[in-house]
Parts: sequence; structure tokens; C-alpha cells
Amino acid sequence: MGFWNKLLGKKNEKASAKAASHIEKYKSELNELNLKSASDLENLIKPLIRQTTRLHLLPPSTLSENTQLESHFGGHPYFEMGESWPTTEKGKALDFVFQVFNSKELELPENIALVQLFYDWDELPWDTGEDGWLVKIYHKVDKQNIEFISRPEELVESPFCKIDFISDRSLPDWEGIDLFKAEAAKLSCVLNEESPWEAYENSVLGLIGKQDYQSQLGGYPKWVQGEATPLNIEGNPLKLLFQVDSEENANLMWGDLGSIYVFYEEETERLEFTLQCY
Repeated sequence: MGFWNKLLGKKNEKASAKAASHIEKYKSELNELNLKSASDLENLIKPLIRQTTRLHLLPPSTLSENTQLESHFGGHPYFEMGESWPTTEKGKALDFVFQVFNSKELELPENIALVQLFYDWDELPWDTGEDGWLVKIYHKVDKQNIEFISRPEELVESPFCKIDFISDRSLPDWEGIDLFKAEAAKLSCVLNEESPWEAYENSVLGLIGKQDYQSQLGGYPKWVQGEATPLNIEGNPLKLLFQVDSEENANLMWGDLGSIYVFYEEETERLEFTLQCY
């Protein structure tokens, strides 16, 4: 649940009184820190800026014989000798969604050489504990050990889309700022008591421009329904590995115009998956 929703709860007089008392408390706390202005808000969130790589999908094109060593949506995934096409626990073939080979220009962890996503469009899993999704990570790629595996016949052919990688910058959305910088959420409430998200979003706009839903590597998630970043054992938010939006060119639709989010912890190689839609 977002910061403002947690603060207000249901829209009634009691909730409004509670919000007002919180605002006074925030003013007192922030005055001690000499945080009062929109400029102060920008200075608070500026250190949070993260680089992200936007995935711009090109229009579908003719699939060449072997795209195993290319980054793309659809097409032929990379496999090595001894591997088989991924399946669900019941043995149903997962559909191949995309793969990205890492390079120094991309916002992927250095210990990842290649990342792939496979998904079950019939079962439509929504979270980590459900069967039907697989994020496959290679820490190194052995081109001498490559093996071609044909797409299972039961899978519908997916559009083949090449990817343009675009460097961009990212900040938490309003739903997530409290998780990364509580003072920024409080100052936003003080600057605009009626619509604190407007104060925050104006600061974001001034720093990095407009943020919108997109497919991306790294950065911060842009939540469709509300903040849901998983935490590590110490209570700190996991880093976003990638977000994939509904993409017309690749014929991807996550629920009703939704997005999927995958988080990754390098030390433990823990992966967390969630889907949100309208």
C-alpha cells in the first residue's frame, strides 16, 4: 500500500484528522533537518537516481535461421549442450519471451552474462510461488558449447523483435519513495497537503523528466497497482532486474495492460517475480 494510502486510510473525518496531525509532526521533524522547500525535496531524491536501460522493441521482422546469440524478443533462445526446452512442473512447454546478452552499456549485474524469460500464457502466474515462469541466468556463455533446440510445436509462433537499448535515468515512483527515502515522502506531504504526490512528481520531472511505464533493465519499478518491492533478509529492498511492459510489437499482454517485475539478489541469486495489471 502506498505512503499516502497508509496515512489516510478511508476517506472520513477521522482519517483527515489523523492526516492533519501527521502533517504537523512531519513539519516538526523536517524543521529540525532544515528541510522546507521544493529545492530541498530535489536534493533529497537526487542521490537516489539510478541508471536504467530502456528496451525499445522494434517492429516484428523476419526471423533468421539462428538468433541464439542475439538479444531479442521471440526467435531462438540460447541453449548449451545437455539442456532441454524449459517446462512447467507438469511437463508443459514454457513459451520463450526474450533474452538479453549483457554488455558494459546495459544496466545488468556484472555476474550475469545472459538473462532469459520463459512463461506459461495459459496459467498466467502472478507471483514467485506459482509455477509457470522461469528466469534463466547464465553467468558465462560458451559459444563452443551452443546447441540449437527447436521451438516445441504446441507453442504459437511469437513475433521476432530486435531491441534498441536506450540509456535512461530512474527514480522511485510515488508509491515507492517512502521505502527509499522517508523524508522525501514526508516533505512532499508538507509541501502539498492535498496532493503530496504532485509535489514529488514535480521534483522527479525537474530532475530526470517524465517517467512512464516501459520495459527496462535495472532502475526502479513503475508499479501499476501499488508498491510491492520484495525485501532481503535485512529488510532492504531488492534491486529490480528487469520490468517488461505489455508490448504491442511482441504481442505481449500481461493481464489487462499490465507489467511484470523481476527482482534479483546477487549474493544469494534469489529471484522474485510479480505481475500487476489494471
